[in-house]
Amino acid sequence: MNFTEPDFQKLAARMDKLESHNRKWRLAAFLLAVCTSSLVLMAARRPDQIDPSTVRAHFVEAQEFILKDADGQVYARLTLTPSKKVDGRMLLNYGPALQFYNENGKPIWTAPQEPLMVPAR
Repeated sequence: MNFTEPDFQKLAARMDKLESHNRKWRLAAFLLAVCTSSLVLMAARRPDQIDPSTVRAHFVEAQEFILKDADGQVYARLTLTPSKKVDGRMLLNYGPALQFYNENGKPIWTAPQEPLMVPAR
C-alpha cells in the first residue's frame, strides 16, 4: 500500500485531533477523580465532631428564660410568673408570659397583655 504526501498530512491531522481529544478526556477523568475522592474524604469525617460551643440536649427545663446581650442588658424574658407595676402596686400573672424590653429595661410588650390576678395587700 503506497501512501502519498497528502495522505500523510491527513493522517497527521487526524492524529493531532485524536491526541487533543485524549488530553481533554484525561483532564476530565483527573478532575472527576479529584472531586470523587474529596467527597469521600469529606464524608469520612467522624459524625461526633461538633463545634465546642454547641450544646446538644433532648430537653431543657427552667422556670425562666432570659435573653441578654453581651453587656447584660435584658431584651426578652419567658417566664411563668411575670410581674408588672401599676399605680405603685405589683401585679402578678401566674401563668406563662413573654415580655420584651427596650434599651432602658422597661417592658414594651407582654403576652398575655393583662395580668390575671392582683395579690391582696
